[in-house]
Amino acid sequence: MSFSCFIQLLIVSAVFALAGYYGVEVSGIMTATPAGSIFATGIMLDIIIGGLGVALRSGSGSKSSTSGTSSIYVGNLPFNAGENDVKNLFAPFGEVIEVRMVKDRRSRRPKGYGFVEMSASDAKAAIKQLNGTDYAGRTLRINEATKKGE
Repeated sequence: MSFSCFIQLLIVSAVFALAGYYGVEVSGIMTATPAGSIFATGIMLDIIIGGLGVALRSGSGSKSSTSGTSSIYVGNLPFNAGENDVKNLFAPFGEVIEVRMVKDRRSRRPKGYGFVEMSASDAKAAIKQLNGTDYAGRTLRINEATKKGE
């Protein structure tokens, strides 16, 4: 669970626990039970239920966990090629979800390679058709990207 999800869960839990505490106190339903016990029980239940909700939400719809996409390494690009140029190069093969061009940290100049995110089937077709082709006088190297350390 990310830090932002934890903060959201904490805020929601506190709001529901306070609402429950004041709701029970105003209604007078449970006069024999100490208010602190009601508050603590509310927080515990909210964390359990909220945690399940956050886990289900984060597992079904974030871009990084989308199983039908593939990241493509695009190497030997001309240094003047921009994100739109690369997107237009891959567009005939399907929807381009994202283009990330790698730049030098100090000079902020392009390093001549980047990554394209597409659906897995479109990515395979693009790799097959574009790898080894000429683009602005340079032979492109295109393959499925691997994670760092692989």
